[in-house]
Amino acid sequence: MKGARVDEKNLLRDSLKKMKIDFDEGQLEDLLKYKDLLIRTNKSVNLIGPADSDAIIKRHILDSLAPLSSSSGMMPGEEGARILDIGSGGGLPGIPLAIVLKKAEVVLLEKSRKKSAFLSDVKAGLSLDNLTVLTGRAEELAHKEIYREKFSLVTARAVTKFNILLELSIPFCNINGKIIFYKSKKIFSEIDAAGEAADMLGGKIGELIEADIPGLEGFRVLQVIDKENNTPKKFPRRFSQIKKKPLE
Repeated sequence: MKGARVDEKNLLRDSLKKMKIDFDEGQLEDLLKYKDLLIRTNKSVNLIGPADSDAIIKRHILDSLAPLSSSSGMMPGEEGARILDIGSGGGLPGIPLAIVLKKAEVVLLEKSRKKSAFLSDVKAGLSLDNLTVLTGRAEELAHKEIYREKFSLVTARAVTKFNILLELSIPFCNINGKIIFYKSKKIFSEIDAAGEAADMLGGKIGELIEADIPGLEGFRVLQVIDKENNTPKKFPRRFSQIKKKPLE
């Protein structure tokens, strides 16, 4: 068991170095503790689907940290940065980002109370003072002044279709901020289907950056949306409307 732990730590350490992501040994330990909590809780609450330790490290933790890789050209952890992770689920990508980006404020938005309880347990267990857990629905909270256009970076990973995600996420982002969607090769057809949706919401489709995750097979990309204008007050609509008639 001890040898397995050493192997996990070496895998994570070597991969972060290959991705040119700055970290310290304390953060390395916290990422592995988070992995352990995911595995333990996933047995009773479906957080990530079936996965062993190596898969969680590669497919979930390293993938979540891809925007911090020097090759991505994005470093959202500057002093005062406010990051919102929509539909955080098991805390991905928000918790790995909060562990590594100590100077940033990270807010996890999750509608499921069971999952929010897990996220709160992780916050307490790892003493993540820069992390806040928010339970609620994005389409409702985006209309509250305390959250609307108050974040410099909004992230979403494995949540829903691209055009629906645009309407749920762009209203939270401040002007000159960025939204990052973690996506697979489906992104190309999803962008085509989204039409002018981003423009209608005050955003602009930006860079599409291929994520190079050591040991992870498959096409993974970061789709950047730039926030250029204020989002019209009528957005986001009620979720029943968004789902029935997504913006095109």
